[in-house]
Amino acid sequence: MINLIYLILPGVLGVIALYLKDVTHSNIPSKSISYTAMGATLLLLLLGTIFGFSGFNLAISKAIDLSISFNLNGISLPFLFLAVLMPMLVLPSFKYDVFDKKLTFNVLFLVIYVSIISMFMSSNLLSLFIFMEISLLSAFFAIFLWGNESSFNSAMKFLIFTQISSMLILTAFLMVFLYTGSFELTSIGAFTHSANSIYLSTVFMLVLVAAIIKFPVFPLHAWMPGAYYDSATSITALLSGLFSKIGGYILLLFILFITPISASYFSMPVMILAVISAFYAAFIALSKKDLKMMFSYSSMLYMSLALMGIMSNNAIGIDGGIFLMISYGFISPLAFMLTGYLRSQTGTTDMTKVGGLMKKVPTFALFFFIVVFASIGVPGFSNFIGEFLVFLGVFKFYPLIIISIVSMLIATGYYLSAVKRIVFEKFFAPVKNLHDLSKSELIQTVALSFVIIILGIMPYILINSINLGVV
Repeated sequence: MINLIYLILPGVLGVIALYLKDVTHSNIPSKSISYTAMGATLLLLLLGTIFGFSGFNLAISKAIDLSISFNLNGISLPFLFLAVLMPMLVLPSFKYDVFDKKLTFNVLFLVIYVSIISMFMSSNLLSLFIFMEISLLSAFFAIFLWGNESSFNSAMKFLIFTQISSMLILTAFLMVFLYTGSFELTSIGAFTHSANSIYLSTVFMLVLVAAIIKFPVFPLHAWMPGAYYDSATSITALLSGLFSKIGGYILLLFILFITPISASYFSMPVMILAVISAFYAAFIALSKKDLKMMFSYSSMLYMSLALMGIMSNNAIGIDGGIFLMISYGFISPLAFMLTGYLRSQTGTTDMTKVGGLMKKVPTFALFFFIVVFASIGVPGFSNFIGEFLVFLGVFKFYPLIIISIVSMLIATGYYLSAVKRIVFEKFFAPVKNLHDLSKSELIQTVALSFVIIILGIMPYILINSINLGVV
């Protein structure tokens, strides 16, 4: 069996190696160290999936029940799979807009990598919160250090909103501790799982508002447009593909293991809010001429649909919400990687200033088709499974499904409009000498596309890793 602590050791050793590289002025490329650390982590995850995982516990303070405690619950594995594999596939995108302080960038990237993996493995709520905060603060620095000229303001807005969300989560965790005397997930469930009180409903409401901020969902999404648009390509991919899943994961812990009865009271109003958010995001995306901004609001649309499934109070809907989060966790990085490539080749992501790229860069056009078809839920791609399960899980709320389908039709419209403009119209670009995807870019896009297609044609790989009854 593979002890879960081993999954964070390669990343920690990678950070140490990057520090030693700086001290010794070694010529080893920073990216090589990062790739090695993440590759080793992926190998350990695959071995653990085959041979099993064992838990880890290191008591730090008995007075406040703080421990570094790693154990997998029934929803950990799919999120862990996303957290281990996806950053490894998006790191190569740093070449589009990270031109200085590359060693520092790799250090922050690995810190984010290790902290989010640790968060998804943590069974102690207090250590989970600490790892979450480390990842968010690292992301704040990454946004403004390697973003565009507006990145500092966007980073500050990101920090303010995420810290408000984090304080709500910490308050909820402390209230759970006062109620149960423990931060350990397995112990908490014994006290709260069948309990019903205004106190626990208040706890859940705090977590719910925090999750709505982190997803993000209308009307608490104000941090998202700037943070996604102004960040470096690889950081935008992390924000959309991974950070937006943190709120959903914590919300699922409370729905499934801590306050399931209280969660059921909020089911209908939150699903209505999620549908409104999806509709809003679809209309805003439809109005955008900038490809990166369009993909940003599209991400918000699909996370709103995932929230709808999570709050359905239905096992099929919850499975669908998880599947959609993991699915779009690979689709959105591919979308933003292609956006970064387009900006590097043409100097713009304005869809009114580029067109007819099929003739000049056919490989790019092929993968652009893949990301569009995957996003709109064409059968054979992963989003189809997630959307189908979500709609099946909320079938009895058919008015919400009708509105959700309308938002999906709007999404189909703006995606096909983007294909028409960028791929098929008469060739036009600020730079005429375009180069198609390089070998490294091809490996990156093929790997992301492979995951999206495999999950689409063999969804049981992901669905079988979800066990909603296991704490």
